[in-house]
Amino acid sequence: AEYGSSGINAEYGRSRSMGRGNETKEETLKKLFVGGLSRETTDDQFSDYFAQFGTVTDHIVIKDGGGISKGFGFVTFDSEESAENAIRSKADGHIINNKSVEVKRAIPRDAEPDQREKNTKMFLGGLNRSTTDETIKRYFENNFDCVVDAVDLILEKRDMIQQGQEPKPRGFAFVTINDYDKVDHLCVIRKHVIDGKEVEVKKAVSKTGGGGGYQNSNFSRTRQGSTGGANKPSASGG
Repeated sequence: AEYGSSGINAEYGRSRSMGRGNETKEETLKKLFVGGLSRETTDDQFSDYFAQFGTVTDHIVIKDGGGISKGFGFVTFDSEESAENAIRSKADGHIINNKSVEVKRAIPRDAEPDQREKNTKMFLGGLNRSTTDETIKRYFENNFDCVVDAVDLILEKRDMIQQGQEPKPRGFAFVTINDYDKVDHLCVIRKHVIDGKEVEVKKAVSKTGGGGGYQNSNFSRTRQGSTGGANKPSASGG
C-alpha cells in the first residue's frame, strides 16, 4: 500500500494547518482523503480536478522532506454537498493524471485506530429502552438516504431477569449499512438524536479470538434481536 493508517493520521494533523487549525464536525464533513495519487500530480492539478464537484477551499498533496509526493492528499470543499458529490462520483471512477485514485471521507485525527478502518457495522450507545429496531432503521433511512441492512438490539440476558419475564432492550444496538462511505459519514457526525435522546454512533469493533461477536465501549454482547439482512464483519481499510 502507498499509505497506512498511522501515516495518514499524522499527516491529517498537518493538513489541518490549511484552514483554521481546529476543525469542527461540520468542517470535517466537507473534507476528503485522496489516495493512490501519481507522484507527479501537482497541487494545482489536484485542486483543478476536484473543482468540478464544487468550490475547493483547501487542498494539499502530502510530500516528504524532499518535496516528493507521498501519493495521497486532502481536499476540502465549501459545502458538505460538494464533498458528497465527489463521494457519489466514485461509481464512475476518479482519474487524476491518468491514474485511478481512491476518494473517501477524511476521518478526524483524534479518532481511535479502529474508527479509521472500513466497516459496515456501527455500534449505537445510549438508546431509549423503548426505542425499537424499526425506529432506528427509519431514522437512518429517512435522514441519510441509505438502506439499513440490519438492526440488532441488545437485550437483557435471560439469566439476569426474573423467571417469566421477557428480556428488555439495554439501550445498545448494532446497525449494518453496506456502504463504507455512509458509515464513515454517520460516525463522523457521531452524535445523533433518536426518539428524542442523544445517541453515540461509532464503528463496531470485532472481538479478538473469534466467536463472531462485537465489542464497543467496554460492552461485549451476543446479538439477540435483529431486523434486516445478514451482518458483515469489519474489513480493514487503507
